[in-house]
Amino acid sequence: MFKKFASIALAALMITGTAAVSASAAENEEAVAAAEDSSAVAAADESAVGADAESDTGADSKVYFEAPSFWQNYKDIRIYLYNADTGDVSIPWNSKKGLMKDEGNGKWSFDIAAKGYTVSGATYACIFLTNTETQTCDVFIGDDCIGDTAYCTGENNKIENTVDSTKKSYEVKWRNADPNKYGVPLAITSIGNIVGSALRPGQTKYDLFAAFLDKNAGAQGIDNAKQYKKDKTDQQIIDETAEALGLGIEDVKKAIKEKGRSDLKWDESKSSLSGGSSGGGSGSDSDSGSGSSSNGGSSSSSKSSSTTGGSSTTGGSSSSGGSSSSGGSSSSGGSGSSGSGSTGSVTSGQETTIFFVFGGVMLAAAGVIFLARKRREF
Repeated sequence: MFKKFASIALAALMITGTAAVSASAAENEEAVAAAEDSSAVAAADESAVGADAESDTGADSKVYFEAPSFWQNYKDIRIYLYNADTGDVSIPWNSKKGLMKDEGNGKWSFDIAAKGYTVSGATYACIFLTNTETQTCDVFIGDDCIGDTAYCTGENNKIENTVDSTKKSYEVKWRNADPNKYGVPLAITSIGNIVGSALRPGQTKYDLFAAFLDKNAGAQGIDNAKQYKKDKTDQQIIDETAEALGLGIEDVKKAIKEKGRSDLKWDESKSSLSGGSSGGGSGSDSDSGSGSSSNGGSSSSSKSSSTTGGSSTTGGSSSSGGSSSSGGSSSSGGSGSSGSGSTGSVTSGQETTIFFVFGGVMLAAAGVIFLARKRREF
């Protein structure tokens, strides 16, 4: 009778132990599942944040252009981009590489970084044009223009092309960027007119004038201008150009000597300019007589230049800014380590429960065996 009682007690202890282990395992599975769900939610949230960050980065690298209502019969708008310091072309003339995105209501956008280009590290200029080559004049573009909108100032506001005076382009401005820095380039046209307002960093009006006197200036030099202004003498052309730039007699004397142009018929005593140097060569003094511009010389010569991938490659590095979104992976790593820590504590609790349950079963079994032996002795 005692043996039956002992057997029943032992079986009950085994069943109780098994139930405890099962319950502990179930709790562990629920805890692990909860931890995994938490990690999944965290990962989803981080992915969403990463996507938003990438989207914001893309939006921040766009420039916009408002196509004027008086531009007709075109299919799309394109951007022509070049390095104004070197003349190297980033986006070729009327190329599909410069195809802008139609944002609706006459507004077009171009994502500089996403397309692999840059407007940083040098002085860049651009032209906006249609597929039929209706175009704006040149305008400087840089980091401060990102997110800004360029627009034409009016149907009748056209700018003389610096290389071909018979061609004119629509004046363009940025809505927010500093016009003294990101305006229409200050230039001397092929017939000696002054157009534009903005100078490149480090460039002065004196530099512009000296280049005009250079024998190798070509279409943008005084020798070419003399062919169109045959009714004017060297003296008149030089004085008028220097005066428009705000330069004085000393500036003219210095430029003529620097460029070795003693052949030019200019007499200091007959000059209408003020004596000395007017200081107009200062890069900060960027006001000009015209207030309008076309750096067509740059654009025309740039079109004949071979496309260089140098600036485009640099642009690629700017687009690598997208890798900053990988910063999100570091936070993801944090949540991952947090999740694994929680899972570890649940596993440890399960092992502790199993140990005590089996310990109790073994102790009970030993007690039953001990009592059975004692009963045989009696």
